[in-house]
Amino acid sequence: MDSKYSCQQLLLSLVRPVLSHAADSECRIVLAGRGASYGKDAIEMEAFARPLWGLVPFWLGGGREADMERFYRKGLSAGCDPENPDYWGDPDDCDQRFVEMAPIAFALLSVPQLLWDPLDVNAKRNVAAWLYRINDHVLPKCNWYFFRILVNSALRSLGCRFDEEKLKEDVRYIDSNYLGDGWYKDGQTGRTDYYSAFAMQFYRILLSRLTGECLGETEGRARRFAQDFIYWFAGDGAALPYGRSLTYRFAQSSFFSACLFAGWEPLSKGVMKGIINRNIRYFLDREIFSADHVLQVGYGYANSTMAEKYNAPGSPYWALKAFAFLALDDHDPYWEADEEPLPSLEGTFLQKKASLLIQHRRFDVTAFTPGALAMNNLGHFQEKYFKFAYSSAFPFSIQQTVDTVENAAPDSTLAFVLFDSLVVSKGKCAAYTLSRDEVSMEWSPVPPIQVRTRIIPVEAGHIRMHVIHSEIDCVAYDSAFALEPGEVVLDGTSIEVRNARYRCSISTETEGGSPYLIKACPNSNILYKNTVIPSITFPVRKGITEMTTMIRTGEHAGA
Repeated sequence: MDSKYSCQQLLLSLVRPVLSHAADSECRIVLAGRGASYGKDAIEMEAFARPLWGLVPFWLGGGREADMERFYRKGLSAGCDPENPDYWGDPDDCDQRFVEMAPIAFALLSVPQLLWDPLDVNAKRNVAAWLYRINDHVLPKCNWYFFRILVNSALRSLGCRFDEEKLKEDVRYIDSNYLGDGWYKDGQTGRTDYYSAFAMQFYRILLSRLTGECLGETEGRARRFAQDFIYWFAGDGAALPYGRSLTYRFAQSSFFSACLFAGWEPLSKGVMKGIINRNIRYFLDREIFSADHVLQVGYGYANSTMAEKYNAPGSPYWALKAFAFLALDDHDPYWEADEEPLPSLEGTFLQKKASLLIQHRRFDVTAFTPGALAMNNLGHFQEKYFKFAYSSAFPFSIQQTVDTVENAAPDSTLAFVLFDSLVVSKGKCAAYTLSRDEVSMEWSPVPPIQVRTRIIPVEAGHIRMHVIHSEIDCVAYDSAFALEPGEVVLDGTSIEVRNARYRCSISTETEGGSPYLIKACPNSNILYKNTVIPSITFPVRKGITEMTTMIRTGEHAGA
């Protein structure tokens, strides 16, 4: 990724294998893999639309691939034609096809000379009519409102019928989700996760640049957000694995790419180039492709266990948002800038709007969170939001079943084994306080057990202090992070695992605590196929039990 040409070729190498699976009409792409909560029409349309997140900046920046331009013109005409056998269909309320209208609208807004102007009158009429359908339906109150903003902005720019009132209302709604310090909540969910970056900020930046609306305000918010969001990235290119939609992988860095698209420098070009390039390389170095080089659902490897219900075979191509910087012209100083390392970020930092306390070390980013928001039925939200800590060096695990601790893989949490066979662990907290020094929370895995936990970051890791009020006898497992197996160092009060790169330990001075190594179920971790979890077990009796543990992490001295 040392030149514009090499970045363009990388993008094309990611897109070509997907397009090779196109149906004859070229408006659907048929990929093997998992199902989703939406039907075949939307699944195949999604795989067609999402590569546009990368191709549009490629075209804007002067890239040309005549076959791909023809492909998308033909596919757009066919997919929007009700008489075509491969017609994308009539969308309903809250339809996934509205999500995939967004990259199409982005394309029509950005490069109409390639994808709109060459269409015949009938095709233009069909495309405009099909896109307009988003105005006739209910959308979930979240980042989806941006999809309607994009569609109406594109229709307006093309001189087609659009809904001006909905456009104004949707912009007002999005703005109502602004929390301050550059952060947005994602609508009714209230969450502040990657959607603040690769959705709420990303779309607003692109729209401001393309339409000229709200430029000053949007740039100001982006500049403020960058000062917090940089802490989510580690020096090796890894970013904080936290929250949902992690299968979008290097979309993690797309916020900085959007800033470059807009011509803004909230950080220096070299620093942003380093963040983007290292983040993309971090994933390209992993087993994320099928044999024919199609991105697979997963994070560090193909893994459907960690997926959400809305992850279909084409979903990972949201990752191509990271290539927004390809819109820069050939003479932009970005192409000559050196990749710069992260500035000095070491320390512990409170991100109040995101409800996170972040500890940044040279090799790792760890975020401590109370996990105060409601559960969601999209898939494994307990593991994605409610653990004690999330680490770039030690990504989290997803439970397979709850009948053993090995299958539950309860890393970075306090789990309880009830009735000898039921594993329950931390979920949503009932109350919390968050400061620059600690996170304190009250939570309950099941009604008979109430817990107060304090998390205190220290230089080598963090301390956990628990006070458990229980109405039943059970066993507790306070667990450190998951990591690949290695040498195990065990004594009466601690256990440490040292592998080729990292070390992780947990220790206690609390009477009754015993070190224990959980050999987690294969494929439970989002980054590593096989992991172990250093833990301390405690007997919990009816009444009050207090326990304190110390978790230490670091690079292995021999690495």
